[in-house]
Amino acid sequence: MPDQQEFRGGVNVVHRHGDVVHRPPSPAAPAVHRLLRHLHARGFHGAPEPRGFAPDGRERLTFLDGHVPDTLTPDLRTPELLTSAAALLRSLHDASTGFAARPDDAWLFPPRAPAEVMCHGDAAQYNCVVRDGRAVAFIDFDTAHPGPRVWDVAYAVYRFAPLQAPANTESFGTPQEQGRRVAAFCRAYGAHLVGAEVLDVVPDRLQALIDFMREQARQGDAAFQRHLAEGHADLYAADIRYVRTHRETLRAAFGAERT
Repeated sequence: MPDQQEFRGGVNVVHRHGDVVHRPPSPAAPAVHRLLRHLHARGFHGAPEPRGFAPDGRERLTFLDGHVPDTLTPDLRTPELLTSAAALLRSLHDASTGFAARPDDAWLFPPRAPAEVMCHGDAAQYNCVVRDGRAVAFIDFDTAHPGPRVWDVAYAVYRFAPLQAPANTESFGTPQEQGRRVAAFCRAYGAHLVGAEVLDVVPDRLQALIDFMREQARQGDAAFQRHLAEGHADLYAADIRYVRTHRETLRAAFGAERT
């Protein structure tokens, strides 16, 4: 039936039942549900609404209709998608201010100072609902956590610019083209975000992801053990080297002041 679907992500298997999806809860689910309710109360509707938990323990969230791309295929490498994703992330961050995080909230990613906003934690095309070529919502808030805006934006530009080495199958564009897309993303995001600062945060953000993956694998998480075996951490490490190697070219592409 059209309203009965199964979606397989990198970590979870999610089932749609009509206008509600059922997904395995993470330890952060109670805190994430509070965050999602806060976002909707603040007028941000580019995220699922929580519908509690099913009898089998899975969390229930509203289904957001649209296309969620695994990769940025040529038809999605448009200014419209890039800038709408940036504006959507800015709206999410703005709506998250005032959220009352609790000391016992079990965020999957550790809170990071300064806690300016609630970061999505995985703002990428594979967690972005697209309609008519524009980003309209983010899904999968499992990795949400308190942190600075630039921390979340750094990962988003890594995915959307993208800031990946040519050997990465998801990479496209020259360093100059990637730098211009970083600049366009930052301009669309606003908030006086400086592209040069974002670029300098990307390697640290990717290293934090590598460290998280290795720790989860060490604790026995089968999905992250598989990711490591498939070479995901090696790919991120290669992209870190790429960003550092081409730092000046990337910065020069959008006229950043050199330091």
